[in-house]
Amino acid sequence: MSQKRLLTSEKSKLGNVDLTTLLKKPGLWDALPLEKRQELYAMLPTPADGQTPHDPAMNPLRSEHHFYIEEALRKWQDDLKDGKEEKKWRQDAMKASVDRKEGKFNEWRAAERERHWGVKDEGEGERDDEEEGSQQ
Repeated sequence: MSQKRLLTSEKSKLGNVDLTTLLKKPGLWDALPLEKRQELYAMLPTPADGQTPHDPAMNPLRSEHHFYIEEALRKWQDDLKDGKEEKKWRQDAMKASVDRKEGKFNEWRAAERERHWGVKDEGEGERDDEEEGSQQ
C-alpha cells in the first residue's frame, strides 16, 4: 500500500493500530529532525505561565499534552475508518460547505426546523400550542 493510501484509505491498517503505543516507542521521536519536532510542538497550545515550556527533546506523548494528542489520534483514526480522509469525501465536504455558505440548504433547514421545533423562523421562538396555552 502506498504512503498516500496508507494515510487516506478507509481500509488502511493505520485505522486499527494503537498509534499512541507505536508513537511512544523509544527512539522514534529522537529520529525526527529537530525542525520537524519543533513544527509538531508548534501545533500544541502555547504553555501558560507556570507551565513547563515545550521541549523538542521530549516526546509530546510523554508530556502533559498527551491527552489532547491521544484524542486527536483517535479522532483521525475514526475519520480514516469512516472514509473521511479519502479525496472524494473531502471534495464533497468542501462543496457542501460552499453550498451552505451560498444558502442552498436554507429552505430545507427552515422546513426541518419547523417540522422538528414547530417554529417557522428564528424570530417566532414558540410553538403554536404553547402560545395558545399561555393566552388562557
